[in-house]
This record gives sequence, C-alpha cells and structure tokens, in this order.
Amino acid sequence: MMKKSVRNSQRGPAHLWWMALGLVVLLTACTVKESDEPVGSNDVVEPAPSGHGDWQVPGLVDRSGAPIKVPTPGQATGRTLDVTDFGADPNPDSHDDAPAIRKALDAAKPGDVVLLPAGTYDLRSTDPADKSANIVLRSGVHLRGEGQERTVLLTSLDGEDDSRVIRGSGVHDVIVGDFTITSRHEGPLGDDSNDGNAGGGPMYGIYLGTSKGKASSRILVENLGIRRFERHGISVKASREVTLSGNYISEATAVGPGGQGYGIAIEGSADQRNPDAANDSRHNVVIGNTFDGRHLRHAILLQFPTHNNLVAENTIVGSLLDAIDLHGEGEYLNEVRDNTVIGGQRAGIALGNPGGSKNKHDASGPGNWVHSNDLVGNRQGVLVILGTPDTLIEDNRITAGKDSKTGIEVRNAPGTELHGNHITGGTDGFWAIQLSKDRGADGRGKGIPSGIRIERNVIRQTANGIRIDAGKDLGMAENVIDGIDRTN
Repeated sequence: MMKKSVRNSQRGPAHLWWMALGLVVLLTACTVKESDEPVGSNDVVEPAPSGHGDWQVPGLVDRSGAPIKVPTPGQATGRTLDVTDFGADPNPDSHDDAPAIRKALDAAKPGDVVLLPAGTYDLRSTDPADKSANIVLRSGVHLRGEGQERTVLLTSLDGEDDSRVIRGSGVHDVIVGDFTITSRHEGPLGDDSNDGNAGGGPMYGIYLGTSKGKASSRILVENLGIRRFERHGISVKASREVTLSGNYISEATAVGPGGQGYGIAIEGSADQRNPDAANDSRHNVVIGNTFDGRHLRHAILLQFPTHNNLVAENTIVGSLLDAIDLHGEGEYLNEVRDNTVIGGQRAGIALGNPGGSKNKHDASGPGNWVHSNDLVGNRQGVLVILGTPDTLIEDNRITAGKDSKTGIEVRNAPGTELHGNHITGGTDGFWAIQLSKDRGADGRGKGIPSGIRIERNVIRQTANGIRIDAGKDLGMAENVIDGIDRTN
C-alpha cells in the first residue's frame, strides 16, 4: 500500500514560489461572490480534535500503519436449506413468504446457507421479535439467492419508522448475496433534495449494526440489487470488517434532508470518540458497486468518526448532491480511490458538509486520502470545506463538462495537498483549481485556505487554470498549465 506523501518542509509564505513550465497564477480579491475579501483576511477556524489516538496512516492498515487484509466470511461448509422446503412460494403475489424464510434461518446452524431459489418472495410480515424487520440475520448463517436478476424479495413495508427488510445486529461471519430487494411502493421516486415529505417503501434495504454495544463484523454483502427504499439502501452502523461488493443501488423514494436517499452509508456513532471501543467503526470496504444516482441524494456516505475504511472501484452515474460524501462529522483516515463518478449535480467527492437537521455538520476529520479517481462532468470534481484538515488529493483524473464549475475547490481546509492531478475540459467559467474563502455554515467552519500545497498537477485544454481568491501559507511547484483558453 502506498503511504501518504511526505510534505514539503518549507511551509512559510517566504517559500511560496512560481516555477517555470508556463505557470501563471491569478490572484484576485473580488471576482466571485463567495470570495470577496482580500487574500490573507480572516483567521482560520481550527477544527475540533478528532480523537483518533495513535491511528495515523489512511486506508486498510492496523494502528501501527501496517497494511491489513479485511477478513471476510468463509463459504458455507454445512447444509443448504431451501426456503421452499419450509413453505415459501417463489411465484409472484403468493401468500406471505417471510415466515418460511425465518423458519429456515431458525433451523440453520453456523456454516449452513439458506437458499432462496429463483422467483419472487412476498414479505408481508415482520419478525415476531422485531417488528421493524422482515428478516433477521443469524451469526454464521449465509443467505443467498440464485442471482441478482433471478431472486427477488418484495417487501410490503411502506414508510414505517426504522423499517428494514433485512437486519443484522451484533452478527458476525455472514454472507448475504445474489438477489434483489425492492418494495411494493408505487409512488414517485425522489427527485427534490429539499422535499422532506416524500417517501415510501422500507427505510432501509439492509441494516447492519450493534447489539448491546457489540458491533457486527466479518460480513460480506455481494451482488444485491436494492431499490425503492426511503433512507439507505445499505446501512452499516458502528460496525467493522463489513465488505459491500458488486451491488447495484438505485431508485430511492425520497432524497430530502435528514438522511433520505443514501445508496450506501457507513457510520460511526455520533458520540463515539474512542478507537479502542468495541463498536469503533473501521475497516469497512465499499468496492465495485454501481449506483444509478438519478434518484439518490448521495451514492456513498461516510459519517461520524468512522475511520480507516476503503471506498474503491465504484461506479456512480449522476447524483443529486455530492456523490461520495464524507459528511462533516469527523470521518478520518479513509481512503477513496479508483472510483468513477460521472455527471453529478454537485461534487464527485466532497469532504465536509454544511447541513444536518439533527447533528449540525461541519468538518470531516484529518488524513483522508483521495486518489486515482475518474471524475467526469460533475459540478466540482473534489470539494474540501469547513475546516477539514490534512486531506491528500492526488493522481485524480478530472474531466469537466459544460456545467462544471471547478476541478478541485478548496476553502477552509488547512494542510490540504494537491499532487499529480490531471484536469481538463470545461467552458468559460470553469477553473481547474480554486482556493476561496469559506463562509461557514451558521458560523461553523468559517475561514480561509491555509497551508495548502499545489504541486505537479497537469492542467490542459481547459478554460481557466489556477485561481486563488484567499489564503495564507500557500505553496506551488512544478505544475504544468498548457492550452488554456482564458486565464492561466
């Protein structure tokens, strides 16, 4: 695994230099509405301590910084229990199939797999011990269909608080895969990010969380289709070693404020600040998933002090707000790499968030690593705001579209480093890299860029190059700017 780049030891303004290679930087105090004060104005608001202890290296590493392989459950070694043998009917519009699936799970022992043969299973009732869920997972027991397009779970849950098609709390060593989860909800899909009254279907497709403070762990969720849900397609709360791979998520019924319309959400606990706690959220992997973002508020979201997770090789087409979002609640040392994000209405990847109806968001935590992503036609390729510190943004390929505003935009984000990014495209108002004042969110995170390093980036065949509206202790070196239509 690559380690974080060594920062330049010469940090003061006296060491800010312009290299050759055609680099020209525009310094302006009033060319955009959001950044109309002189360079160097306003004190930077320092972010709150993250409480990350001795964890210092991003990505899938242990606390010493050594790379790890996240464990996943072994394949089934015991029996295969066919749910049709317990009374389930795979024909559409049959009786309630949920009791038969629950009977099969109850009869299974660790090492067994419960099989859902091809067909449609009607889930009309909830578990007698948990009125919020159709199906409750058991440790060591796998739940599999016969293919994402061949096996369908069709729930009748429709807007009930905290409703979940599948729940696992404090479970371990479970594989869930090879079927689709959807609902009977026939109303419109979510398309207005300001509408808090839309919705329908279950709140969650799959919900993995804690039981009596014990995290879920060693879970693999693969090759699922999830659609027609209200809040999260897959929600992983205060858990670790959960791998989500090859899933296809689309069609949220709501995308309003307060947590609606997230494809995959990896969350710590709002009050969790101790990485030694049993429910510390870390070492989760979101890899190789596909998102149709036309009806998603965010495709992938990390929230609260979850850390050392990997978000990699996902494909996101469209999203109403930031596609991959570190949601401004102290998320730290996460690695975001090799994702493809196309045509998002806001940022392809964002760190820090100004919203929050219950928890007032602001900065993400320190040390997140955003690299080697393909970001095409988003409003911003990468956006860092509200005091999010020490982010490394490197080797990303950013192609602007006609509605794109910036390739990489940095506001109050102390210690951010931009290395080796390639940026191209865009129309007249587009800037490849922009540093500007952060007005904050109700006073949270207000400040200017500080300690920013912009090095070895390549900006070609785009409208405008690098723009600095505010900042202090800035450094630039070895950037290539070539074929610019308007201003270098």
